[in-house]
Amino acid sequence: MNTPFLDTWINRTMGIPHSSTAGLEAFKSRQLAALNRTITHAREHSRFYKQSLSGIKDVPLRALKDMAALPFTRPADIQENPKGFLALSQGEISRIVTLNTSGTTAAPKRIFFTDEDLGRVVDFFTAVLTTIMNPGETGLIFLPGDTRASAGDLIRTAMQAAQARPKVPGIIRDFGPAADLVRSTRPSLLIGMPVQILALCEYMKLTGTLSDIAHVILTADYVPAPLVDRVEDLLGATVLNHYGMTEIGFGGAIQCPAREGLHLRHPDLFFEIIDPAGPPLPAGQWGEVVITTLNRKGMPLIRYRTGDVSRILDAPCACGSPFPRLDRIRNRQRLNADTANRQNLTMADLDDLLFSLPGVVDFTACIQNKIDSEQGIPTLDIEIMGLEPLTQRIQIDPGPSPGLTMALETGRLRMGRITVRAFDFRNTYVTKRQIQFNSHGLT
Repeated sequence: MNTPFLDTWINRTMGIPHSSTAGLEAFKSRQLAALNRTITHAREHSRFYKQSLSGIKDVPLRALKDMAALPFTRPADIQENPKGFLALSQGEISRIVTLNTSGTTAAPKRIFFTDEDLGRVVDFFTAVLTTIMNPGETGLIFLPGDTRASAGDLIRTAMQAAQARPKVPGIIRDFGPAADLVRSTRPSLLIGMPVQILALCEYMKLTGTLSDIAHVILTADYVPAPLVDRVEDLLGATVLNHYGMTEIGFGGAIQCPAREGLHLRHPDLFFEIIDPAGPPLPAGQWGEVVITTLNRKGMPLIRYRTGDVSRILDAPCACGSPFPRLDRIRNRQRLNADTANRQNLTMADLDDLLFSLPGVVDFTACIQNKIDSEQGIPTLDIEIMGLEPLTQRIQIDPGPSPGLTMALETGRLRMGRITVRAFDFRNTYVTKRQIQFNSHGLT
């Protein structure tokens, strides 16, 4: 790349003249000013933050490290009272997204956006796409796009702003038409969920319709490294990992082609890494990702605990950017919330293990907690969906998966049935991928 990834956009948006040492100091100053504006706006206009920040005296903050004095915002806070977070009248809200929590009876989260909030999301994705697409190239967006300001619709608008040609077929419901669309449009970029994109690649390989594609962006789920390797081998593409969530405004961070961490959406988000017990951690140490929105008018979030685990990288990227970045998301704590920390096993632990097996396209995992099971130890059952020639009996070595190894060695879990069935390309495979928990005979 001729210029550091996203730096031109960051400097322009934040009013930073350059990316030298002086530029980094200006960057910190701009983030501190944005944090103070956010805190003031939230405390004056949001019922939730009027209460939660009422005891905070040291505002405005004097340094970024002073954020540690502010209380956390948890997902349950939004579930219990989403309207309490509104910092504008509801008439000024242009988009409401309802997030249902899979596998629980908890109330859904409702996330509110103004047109200005959504415009900042588009601006971020435009900056990303401008760096990896040439004007006139085609991008296929295999994400929901029918609803205004859905993820696919926002990226479509950004791709148009980048002078490229977006097509938004949506979630892949049938891999045949999706492969035909790839062949007929010859895109330079595919965007979609990891398992769907892998399945599309395997389908195109089986049907002899593989195409060379410059870039793939994987999003909306954990991105296992073995899955990335397989997609790259099949397409000859550079695969980039995007990290985001609806609560923070869809876009959060994305790899550049150098792939030395994820470049952060600095003008709109402030990232911290904390010890789960609460204290912030220095760069280089793994912990929970905590995010504060900046310049968000409709529904600001302050120190939102994501449940995701990563670390801050502060050494310059190979692309030349000096700004802090996020390492890959190592696992997602929120996926094992229902276990009450009994197994400490996440879907990401299994993803990294199983997608390294040739022919595996998807799988389901279920922890059976039966009162009459051997010594009362919960059992992990796995059903693998794969391509031929997968045998009907398959052995799994948990060694490469520290989370699974620890659960087995400490006696908190034991392996149950491992079954294999053919992957059905007519199925949708769009349900949330997470470990299921079944309790039988428990009181």
